[in-house]
Amino acid sequence: MNIATALISSIIREQDIETWGSLRLEYLPKEFHSIFRSVSKHFDSENALPTFDDLKLSIPSREVQEKIAALESTDVDSEPYLLLEYLKNEYAQDMILSEVDTYLDRSVAMSRAEENVEALENIVIKVKDNIDLEVDSVSMQKIELFQTEEDLKNFISLGLNDEFDQGLRFAKQDLVLLGGRRGAGKSFSCTNIAVNQYLQGHSSLYFSIEMTKEQTFRRMVSLATDIPMDRLNSRMISKNEMEILAKFQATRFEDSADVLDSYLSSKDRDFPEFQKNITKLPLRQDVQLDIVYDPALTLAKIKSEIEHRVSTQNLSIVIVDYLNQVKRSNMPNRNGQYDWTEQIEVSKALKQYAQEYELLVFSPYQTDATGEARFAKGILDAADSAFSLETWEQKDNCISFECKKMRNGPMDSFTSEMNWDTLKIGPTPAMNPKDKAQLVSDMEGDE
Repeated sequence: MNIATALISSIIREQDIETWGSLRLEYLPKEFHSIFRSVSKHFDSENALPTFDDLKLSIPSREVQEKIAALESTDVDSEPYLLLEYLKNEYAQDMILSEVDTYLDRSVAMSRAEENVEALENIVIKVKDNIDLEVDSVSMQKIELFQTEEDLKNFISLGLNDEFDQGLRFAKQDLVLLGGRRGAGKSFSCTNIAVNQYLQGHSSLYFSIEMTKEQTFRRMVSLATDIPMDRLNSRMISKNEMEILAKFQATRFEDSADVLDSYLSSKDRDFPEFQKNITKLPLRQDVQLDIVYDPALTLAKIKSEIEHRVSTQNLSIVIVDYLNQVKRSNMPNRNGQYDWTEQIEVSKALKQYAQEYELLVFSPYQTDATGEARFAKGILDAADSAFSLETWEQKDNCISFECKKMRNGPMDSFTSEMNWDTLKIGPTPAMNPKDKAQLVSDMEGDE
């Protein structure tokens, strides 16, 4: 299977209009030109990509019909945009080699070596200029020295530590990774960030692979209301806490004021009845705590869910819990369960989604006993920032985030207060036991 076959097959199967819009006829071998023209004609007339059946009806040629059938039966385990980049690079290589051959044919009498090197460099530049191989660049004279007010609005604070947020915020388009051993607190760090965004008036899209929607949502409610998880699970909740829960629930639905007022004004408050009535209302679309539970989460599913929401919701952050469990596709891993190449590709794809949709993407990853990324150290290459969790004994009531990578700022680590009843992190800064011990040691040394 060649790249052109895989690309066209995946574009049609997934109806990927965006990738199709970046594909040019000249990138494809001549044998695919008639199919390309047929797809273009259908798109121009219907404003939609054709199906395989549409293509079969539009092209009577038996030879082309066989090729379409081959496209339809092709299994592809890579994203269309990645295949397009491979195809463009192949085309660029062919163009460069062709231009070099032409240059050499014309240069019978060799000039100085420096001139030849310069000529070959110009060939490469010329080809790259004609092919969209790189992200569009901004003219140097238009680059602003200071961030504009509009730029500042696009920065996101995680809400985990007030001191850290004052010094550093993350930009939409950033990929932030959080490493930790199993049980270190990766998931409840994610739920804290999602709730913080919601309380700031921003939507979050939370992909859960291990916890169900119900488990994840209850954890979020506990964080938002300061009601301990154990009492939520046992329903041992006071009248005052029921009121807090009702008010929080009302924030999630459109036109909920009347239902909430009816509940609060009732002498005999019936929370199950309130829950029944409030859930009849439509969910708010502008600001929402959105959870997608999928134990077999793929990149295609992540992209599809983002596209479904990004145009209607005030979506600021996408949380993928967690990176190592995401699959490129539903096809089996090429190299077994722990395919490090797959994890690296997933990390690169998450960064691409962050840029494409102008979102902060946050995702935990597993670390080994040494604190390094488990099975795939290269997953940090695509990240703009990366932290590693360090948890302490519960009596210490704190949790630490050690900075492992920071592309656009200082390598600042931080420790925050930790409420183990609600699993709430910060935002109050704290001092971890290690730093406390060091401080005591320094003070004793001064004496």
